[in-house]
Amino acid sequence: MKHLSDRALKGLKQYQYKSGGYTLLDNFHTPIWNGIVELLPLWLAPNLITLIGVSALVVAYVVTLFYLPGLAGNGPWWLYYFNGFSVFWYLHLDCLDGKQARRTKSSSPLGQLFDHGVDALSVHLILTVIAATLSIGISWKAVVGSLGIMIPWQLAHWEEYHTGMLFYGNKYWGITEANYLLVLLHIMTGILGPGIWRTDVAAMLNLKLPFTLHVNDCLLVFIAFFAISYSSAAFYRVLNVDQVVLPPQERGHKALGRGNAIGHLISLQTVNTIGGVMLFLCLKTPTAAPAVNAIFGIIYAQQSTKLIIDHMSKEPFSVLLWPVLAMAVVSANALLNVVQFELSCWVVAVIVVGGYITYIVQNINEICCYLGINCLTLRHLDNAAK
Repeated sequence: MKHLSDRALKGLKQYQYKSGGYTLLDNFHTPIWNGIVELLPLWLAPNLITLIGVSALVVAYVVTLFYLPGLAGNGPWWLYYFNGFSVFWYLHLDCLDGKQARRTKSSSPLGQLFDHGVDALSVHLILTVIAATLSIGISWKAVVGSLGIMIPWQLAHWEEYHTGMLFYGNKYWGITEANYLLVLLHIMTGILGPGIWRTDVAAMLNLKLPFTLHVNDCLLVFIAFFAISYSSAAFYRVLNVDQVVLPPQERGHKALGRGNAIGHLISLQTVNTIGGVMLFLCLKTPTAAPAVNAIFGIIYAQQSTKLIIDHMSKEPFSVLLWPVLAMAVVSANALLNVVQFELSCWVVAVIVVGGYITYIVQNINEICCYLGINCLTLRHLDNAAK
């Protein structure tokens, strides 16, 4: 069964990327990235660069959960340095793929979709690993902290759907700065030990507070400030005027206007709310937490990818329902305990991961077939080799 209609594929072929919000640090790195990309072999496909970049995050995710399945405690010292390296590696390869595409004259809508789809998955991978590094543990703090990053990231693409512009930051703070902060936090943990994040701030400053405030709690306050400020700006830019701001050639068959924007926002946040409730309900069973966390993270990546695909193909947006049903089943079983809970969570996690991989591969194959390109190799080089 096809995922993308002929109309959607035609709209995707005509897609043109627009971004905004580049920072001072982005501008500083641009000549460095331009120099590095010239050293890459011309046969190296841009999407393969993206895949190599995210592979480091996948390894860091798996290794971290092996040593710290409860997202807290003391891991081996080298783990924190490797986690910092994985973010650094991903950050820079994520900025090289587009430049390699232009250099090899292989730019395509698939490259943009592949890049942003991988970014959607990397949000979950990075947040899980940093939660373990900061010793946040299986707690409501981990849930709130994750949603505080995931929702604004998704709102950026909701905004892009309705305005045609993707804003990842302002002049002073954006994705590059955030990733460097993550690298710094991992390295600091390697040097000082994870116990530094569990330090009581009041005791450290000789203050008397009516509550316990750890250092990692202060980081959650920073995340909350970021989430509120960025989300407010996105709401304002999309909902401030009740009109379609996209030019006719970019509208396609999108469902636009303030009413549709609010509807899309509600549907996306309903999915995130169900995911948040599922995570909270599963806090009482820490051994199931890695599976439940993976369920929500993969579903988040898939729903975000669906939003990106609908934007690029200029189609009406709607959330995928079967992943929502999967989270509802896990939540219901957490309350009713119909099936052994931990086992059921791992079974659903396997189904969700399988469904996600099938969805991604099917969409990639349909796009490659329509555009006459390969995903991980350069077709003109393949033809020359023949």
